[in-house]
Amino acid sequence: MEKFKIEFKWASIFTGINLIWIYIEKYLGLHSEYIDYHSIVSLVMLLPLSLCIFMSLSQKRQDYYKGEMTWQKAFLSGSLLSLLVAGLSPGPVYVMAEYVSPEFFEIAQNASAERGVSQELTKQLFNLNTYISQAIMFYLAFGVMISAIVGLFVKRQSKQNS
Repeated sequence: MEKFKIEFKWASIFTGINLIWIYIEKYLGLHSEYIDYHSIVSLVMLLPLSLCIFMSLSQKRQDYYKGEMTWQKAFLSGSLLSLLVAGLSPGPVYVMAEYVSPEFFEIAQNASAERGVSQELTKQLFNLNTYISQAIMFYLAFGVMISAIVGLFVKRQSKQNS
């Protein structure tokens, strides 16, 4: 477990950021009058995810690998971080649906129905289980992709290994 302490730390930090973001969304009206923009504006979370991956990999390179890290090690560390973030992601979704905006799914279903989407489809798209599944897949897929890219920037090898 000591080996993965850095990834756990940054996954926890990102989950905290995610919880704060949910409250910001609520405050901005993205859970009510501006719900049509919710899915697009939620992509903003890619920025803190990218930053957390960068910070995590930089810290891993410095503290664990003593200043040297290959792209493969960076990619594996970032992928593990993404897996942890994805594993923690149901928590913020649940908090949003149960405490912050319990009316969120009903509002989303109504807004979608007003655009002509069938009621059956809106119920399939806008519910807790679907949102949890989407959060897990979103953070895992984008996290792994971002890890591959960020790994190129944080890798550092000694002159002997080059």
